[in-house]
Amino acid sequence: RILLKLMKMSHVKGPDLESSRPRFRSGTSVLQLLVEYLHNNGDATALVEGQTGKTASFADILQQSTAAAAGLQSAGVTAGDYVVLCCDKSILAYSLLLGVMFTGATAVLNPTPHADIIDELTQGHNVKAVFCSNVYMDSVKKSVSRISPPPLLASVDTEDPVLKPILTSHGKFSLYRVNDIYKHTAAILFSSGTTGVPKGIEITDVAVQLSGINFDYPFKSFLVASPFFWYSAIFTFVSACYNKYPIIMNNIPEVKENLRLTAKYQIEGWFISTGSMSRYTNEPDLNQFDLSSVARVFVAGENTISSVAEDFLAKVMKGRLKLEGLYGITEGGPITTLDYNDAGAKLGACGRPNPGVEIKVIDDAGNIVPVGEMGEVWIKTPAATTGYWGRPDLNKRLFDHQGFFNSGDVGFVDDEGYIYLRGRAGDLINYRGKKFSAAELEDILQTHPAVQEAAVVSKPHPSDTHHPIAFVVRKLGADVTEEDILAFFNDKVEDYKRLRGGVRFLDVLPRTIIGKVVRKTLRDYSLQ
Repeated sequence: RILLKLMKMSHVKGPDLESSRPRFRSGTSVLQLLVEYLHNNGDATALVEGQTGKTASFADILQQSTAAAAGLQSAGVTAGDYVVLCCDKSILAYSLLLGVMFTGATAVLNPTPHADIIDELTQGHNVKAVFCSNVYMDSVKKSVSRISPPPLLASVDTEDPVLKPILTSHGKFSLYRVNDIYKHTAAILFSSGTTGVPKGIEITDVAVQLSGINFDYPFKSFLVASPFFWYSAIFTFVSACYNKYPIIMNNIPEVKENLRLTAKYQIEGWFISTGSMSRYTNEPDLNQFDLSSVARVFVAGENTISSVAEDFLAKVMKGRLKLEGLYGITEGGPITTLDYNDAGAKLGACGRPNPGVEIKVIDDAGNIVPVGEMGEVWIKTPAATTGYWGRPDLNKRLFDHQGFFNSGDVGFVDDEGYIYLRGRAGDLINYRGKKFSAAELEDILQTHPAVQEAAVVSKPHPSDTHHPIAFVVRKLGADVTEEDILAFFNDKVEDYKRLRGGVRFLDVLPRTIIGKVVRKTLRDYSLQ
């Protein structure tokens, strides 16, 4: 592994892209590559719907997606148009996604929790069609009624009277020819929206190609539990096409359902976030499920808490394997770093930069910090977004003069080039000018024998700027008080890191659908 280190500073670079990724084709669109791989993989199983049991081969997906593309082209959909998908994962949803991309139009993966504001999220853009799952249809109809001119609207159902003619069109399919894979926008994904209305993020043709190539594993099967509108639902499918393995789709965001599907289909690969680990560890029926098929578990989404990870590996995976860290961000490519060779050798690390990726960690003045020192993580990658959709005001601040993207994350680089995350820059706690990460405080709290989960946020203070306040979920049956937690914690940290904001107990921590702690909600709680 080639690693560039500049005077022991936090500036690291992955290997050369083209020499280390022979399957990367810089002059070929991912659209053409997907058609090739779908054709070559033939009758091998590509997708399995976990709840219905329906399956589709790669050949089935190729047939349905090209038919959808032909039908959309007959309906006037072409490059420069936008087609919204507001749906859960399904065989048909993936076929429509590919069908839209094959026309040269841009697929807009609208977050299902925001089905009621499609008009707001797509404002000012030429939306030709909207496809949604039936469960979201009422909200989507109201939203789409505010779009002018009105787009075609259909449910993701093969018998839908609007969609059926598209899927059964006898029109001739013509694959769109992409002239510049670095500029063509294949899809629009959205930010989480925790601080306001979600922002559209332009995903390029080359980013989709690299997302599959960088996640380069020959799995026997892989579980995808993340929503359809998340990047991971795209890059795992692209990886499956490249490596000829089936994706098992789960649309029920419950630990028990993931365990059931894993046991039923003998799934080999998992994604997991730190936030969901404790839910697996504390699942009462955990030992009823055979998880012996699981060979690789990738952790992503937020900083890894060592004690939580160790507990998960011991109780859920029975000590059989180690976690493989990865780091990605929608704006900078879904897999920016990954730990390939020595999986889990550094628990808590996110791996090292992927081929073609360069990372620097800088201080408030824009200077690269020494190795081991915390700062803001900036990324340079060919998979970076070309900008926020329709937001030129934000794009001006997106990149620096060297082409690095500001991730908004805080972390550090060790002396071997491994990346460690410590949260979002906006979540740092500032006590009298001394800034520190909530993650290091949470690591300590999690070691208390009565603590199941803990999260620390900043509470405003008139003279000290911030005081850290902890929100704790007790273990079942545990009898622990605020005073007990403070006595345990405050002796283990420097004076300025003490929990001056106190400790509050919750039944559960507020989390997103993929397990991230919603810190804004906790900050609101701290003011009550």
